[in-house]
Amino acid sequence: MFALFEFVTRLVGDVGRFVDVFVNDLILGAADPLSAVLVIIGQALVIAAVSVFGYAAVGGLLSELGVELPSLGDRGRSE
Repeated sequence: MFALFEFVTRLVGDVGRFVDVFVNDLILGAADPLSAVLVIIGQALVIAAVSVFGYAAVGGLLSELGVELPSLGDRGRSE
């Protein structure tokens, strides 16, 4: 349990550190704005992938409990 608390604490702290590095090193310190755009696009792709996987995982878990979530791409079950 203690290791989980340390992991979450470090994860939250690293988010603040990432924002600091992003603002100071990429936006204010770099002469190349393309670096900031590439970091933003990379983060958006990671967030999208994690969101879709999380939705699928939660949907699978809730499906086992009898709760049906709306499908993202399928038209439903054909009868």
